[in-house]
Amino acid sequence: MKHMTLIFALTTAASVGGCARHPDVVAEERTIRELEKQWVQAVAAKDTTAIGNLYAEDGELLPPGAPRVSGRAAVRSAWAALLKAPNLSLIFASSKVVVSSAGDLAVATGAYQLGMDGPKGQRIADAGKFVEAWTRVNGEWKVLGNIFNSDKSPT
Repeated sequence: MKHMTLIFALTTAASVGGCARHPDVVAEERTIRELEKQWVQAVAAKDTTAIGNLYAEDGELLPPGAPRVSGRAAVRSAWAALLKAPNLSLIFASSKVVVSSAGDLAVATGAYQLGMDGPKGQRIADAGKFVEAWTRVNGEWKVLGNIFNSDKSPT
């Protein structure tokens, strides 16, 4: 009889676990796209606090031609340095966002356009692509890491 009770308990536990609510990955994708819009607005406003808060505490920025930047505070400082560029403009948006079936991880890819005034007043323009890895932290989407690079060939 104990054997039957154990089988019943395991079967019940498995069926309850199988009834877990699945995340709405389409809604999660929309949320990430909205966070990217807020990110672009924060760049335009030179709001390094808002930019830094998009990253997980252990988030990373992997800029081209520069060392890895690890941790929210360091990422915030790296963005602060970038935002000092005169007449900086940055726009980006994901063309693809893939959310895991568990709803706890996502990868976004897309294109960016970057512009700034150079040291002699000439406009410097760049276009390229990026990858963002997002994770859930206390119910909120945070950037775990992002990397970007230019479409221009190195000279």
